[in-house]
Amino acid sequence: MTTVLLQGGAAEATNSLIEWVMTLGGNVSYVEFWLWLTLVVLIVEILTAGFFIGALAVSTLVSALSAWLGASRNLQLVVFAMFSILSMVFVRPLFVRLLSPKPVATNTHVLIGQTGTVIDHVPAGGHGRVRLANEEWRATSDQNLGIGELVRILAVTGNTLSVGKA
Repeated sequence: MTTVLLQGGAAEATNSLIEWVMTLGGNVSYVEFWLWLTLVVLIVEILTAGFFIGALAVSTLVSALSAWLGASRNLQLVVFAMFSILSMVFVRPLFVRLLSPKPVATNTHVLIGQTGTVIDHVPAGGHGRVRLANEEWRATSDQNLGIGELVRILAVTGNTLSVGKA
C-alpha cells in the first residue's frame, strides 16, 4: 500500500514539474513556451555548427502549432519527440547539403603525370620544392630526391605535390 502511494506521489510530482517547466512557473502558455524554446534553440544553433540543434526548431514550431490547436500537454510532448526524430532524419540532411560549401573545381588533376625538376632537396617522407611549368610547388616523396633531378607528379593534395623519380 505504501509503495502504491509513493509511486502515485512520484507521478504527481513529475507532472507538477513538467507543468511548471512548460509554463515557466505559470507565466506563459504552452504556445508561448514552445515559441520561446524555438528562439532559444535557434540562438544555440547560431553558436554551434552542424545544424544539429537547429533541426529541433522545426519540432518546437510544430509543437507550438499543436498547442495552439488545443492539444494536451502530453500530446505536445509526443509531437515534439516525433518531429525531433523526423527533423534529424529528413530536415537536417537537407539543410546540411544546402549549407555545405560547394567544392571549387580546380585543374590540379592535369598536373598528375607531368614532369618537374627538384629545386630544393626532397627527403624521403619530408618536404622540399619542385619547379613545374615555371611554378614552384611544395613537394613530398617516399624517396630521397636531390636538386636537379627530374620527377613525375603522382598526386596533388592541396598545394603539395607527391612526386617520384621520373
